[in-house]
Amino acid sequence: MEIDQKKLFVKIILTLQSDHHGCKEEAVNMAKEALGIEIEHNSIREMINEISEEQIEKFMRLI
Repeated sequence: MEIDQKKLFVKIILTLQSDHHGCKEEAVNMAKEALGIEIEHNSIREMINEISEEQIEKFMRLI
């Protein structure tokens, strides 16, 4: 599995674990976008559920 794919999975996991408002929908949209499906962006939901590169790297070191 490529590193970009792993990072996407980590981002989806961290988004779902955050349990913020709209996190499930945001995680689904990330997966759809990765598959090439056009999605409707919601900037407020995206801002609430933003995952930093530092959070991703920290998680990646654990796996």
